[in-house]
Amino acid sequence: MHIETHYLPSLEYMSVLLQNPSLLFEVEENFPKQTYRNRCLILGANGVERLTVPVIHVSGEKTKTKDTKIDYAQNWVKQHQGAIQAAYGNSPYYEYFEPYLSQIFAKKRFFLVDLNIDLLSFVYRILDEPLVYDKTQEFGVFSGISRYEQISAKKDWKERSFYENRAYRQCFGSEFVPNLSILDLLMNHGKESLTFLK
Repeated sequence: MHIETHYLPSLEYMSVLLQNPSLLFEVEENFPKQTYRNRCLILGANGVERLTVPVIHVSGEKTKTKDTKIDYAQNWVKQHQGAIQAAYGNSPYYEYFEPYLSQIFAKKRFFLVDLNIDLLSFVYRILDEPLVYDKTQEFGVFSGISRYEQISAKKDWKERSFYENRAYRQCFGSEFVPNLSILDLLMNHGKESLTFLK
């Protein structure tokens, strides 16, 4: 299946990925702004929080996704780790998963797409699923199913039919918040998370 990579992806994105035995990540596109490629949503004490990985934009130039560099001049890693700890520090699985996340962040991947794939590999390991993927060699050249650009941050996920909302235990709030980052589900349910996604 042909799709773009997302940062700590949503449950909708994960449920789409898990229906497909092999993935083809689109990396030859011109990097678009305001997408889930570099942002995710988690649930903290003050409600839904957006975490964004800053990327380096060269003014007036288009950059391919595979060449999109992460901006480490901004202290986003510490901010994201702090937000994740504040949101999930008391969750059942935080102490198990946090060291793996820290290792991934400590690698300081140069390119966003590599960070996204590292994080996705970590998720697949927890779910005991094989991650079989390749990257595109040229833009828009693929065979089979494409979900490219279909999980858009600009449209409400309820308008799509990829994800069936199933409530699970969350750390904060009296009302369930659906379709957050996979982190929310993993921190609360560990390996059981797969049953909510399939």
